[in-house]
Amino acid sequence: MMLEIDGWKVNIKFAAAHFIPSHHKCSRLHGHDYGIKMRIYGVEKDGILYDFVALKKEVRGICDSLDHHILIPRRSEKIKVEEKGENVEVRFGGKFYSIPKGDVAFIDADIPSAEELAKYIGGEVIKKVKFPSNVRGFELCVEEGPGQGACEYFELEGER
Repeated sequence: MMLEIDGWKVNIKFAAAHFIPSHHKCSRLHGHDYGIKMRIYGVEKDGILYDFVALKKEVRGICDSLDHHILIPRRSEKIKVEEKGENVEVRFGGKFYSIPKGDVAFIDADIPSAEELAKYIGGEVIKKVKFPSNVRGFELCVEEGPGQGACEYFELEGER
């Protein structure tokens, strides 16, 4: 059984800026409207796979933490990031940005691509949501505008 959530239709989305250092066009600071799509896989229990109301609330919270921020990766070899006072200084490829800390959302990723965002947000979902044992896994997709994005599958194992 599969349950599906379309963030474009149920307001699980965010707007943010990013850059991808090794990409010609995308190395410039730019932004997207991102939408989250999820598919939850498992076996029905008492006629229900999962009550997705709580799940939508948690994923919206993750999106809210990214909304209207510049996405800065924490573990990039290509981007040098330093927190200096009230600013975050970012250097890569001869570029330099000094950004107020309040405008930055740090993500545990190498680069802030749709692929890495799918991994990051999915990891945050695993930290925040206590899935029942009948849920076997989920797919989380981050779209940079409707119809184009990246998906990652997360298998849920063990006691939950």
